[in-house]
Amino acid sequence: MQSLRVLVLLLFTLPAVAQIKPRLFEFGPKAGLNLSNLSPSDTITYNVKPAFGLQGGIFTRLNLGKFSLQPEFIYQAKGANMKKPLSAKHTYRYFSTPVMVGYSPIKHLYIEAGYEKSWALNRMREIPTLNKPYGPGKPQDESFIVGARINLLDMFSLFSINLRYVHGLRNVSELKHGTLPMEFSNRSFQVSASYTFSEQYLWNKKFGPKKK
Repeated sequence: MQSLRVLVLLLFTLPAVAQIKPRLFEFGPKAGLNLSNLSPSDTITYNVKPAFGLQGGIFTRLNLGKFSLQPEFIYQAKGANMKKPLSAKHTYRYFSTPVMVGYSPIKHLYIEAGYEKSWALNRMREIPTLNKPYGPGKPQDESFIVGARINLLDMFSLFSINLRYVHGLRNVSELKHGTLPMEFSNRSFQVSASYTFSEQYLWNKKFGPKKK
């Protein structure tokens, strides 16, 4: 019974102690996973399955009331596993610069939309050997993004969780199956976490450095 009382007390007091409001300017690292796929223009000839890829980089964020502007600089891997007409792994590595605009309908939750420009890091200029994955044929890609960000300000005041869907707007392939062009567009669902360094500074200033 005594332990239960202590637990209830902690649940009521920790949010009040740990809560820090978002500042005007924030920055920090982010990392996560992509569940990616390729959308072929010919859905009968080609059969592709989703693949997991990593993403990571840094973000900056400008908070203006209920609105936020968040440019990012990230590395990410997209692609898919092709099953037919031939079995092959497609891994598309990009340096990307998404820019997200967010609106907060309720506290700590932001609905976001944005635009992403990507530059291929492993552009494929010729068909690879059987032991290597296929890379993108085009040097660049563009995408539209929708998603949500959850600021964990109560229990973990320095972290945010990001959930996004990224819809590629361009054909990124230059391959041909016989004389027919193989046209693919990137699609991906993203889950990532971001850490805010500016919040860490405010925490140390208000409460002192965290002790082990």
